[in-house]
Amino acid sequence: MPVISSLRSQRLSELRPDIGQQYVAFRLRLAWFILPIDSIYRVISLEKHIPKLTFSGQSVPAIDLGKLLFGQTKVPINSIPQLIVSGAVVVSKPSLIIVRSQTEDLIGLLSNSQPALQRVSPDEIVALPQIYSQRWKVDFINSMTLPSKERPSLFFIDSDRLVAHILKKNK
Repeated sequence: MPVISSLRSQRLSELRPDIGQQYVAFRLRLAWFILPIDSIYRVISLEKHIPKLTFSGQSVPAIDLGKLLFGQTKVPINSIPQLIVSGAVVVSKPSLIIVRSQTEDLIGLLSNSQPALQRVSPDEIVALPQIYSQRWKVDFINSMTLPSKERPSLFFIDSDRLVAHILKKNK
């Protein structure tokens, strides 16, 4: 009987539409961003200070990507879109997200929220509109999801390009 039920579940899974890939969503100042879950090395909840990180004897740079993208812009907290996951609002608690590239290089990203898992299907991702690419002038953000009732726009970060950009800048 188990063989039949596993074949049936396999056939049914093939009939289901693509449920999407898992991403980690987090807030940087004014907007929400996503990274593929396999590019996350570790997440550290921040209390009072940013820890100095080392990996294999190398210092891991921690950057405030929100400051790089948005500058010193101050916005009232109630005008920032909320992300709701499984019926709960994602908490605005600072975190340090350690991002890993395919070459195993690491950087730390300061986040204004706790990270949350999000499923995004490929058909929800669109090319980044020119208004954003002109404003940010970075090559590691090139697509996004459109806003919906369930969630705000999520900007996709290419982890390999981000890590290469930060490491090149810090040399």
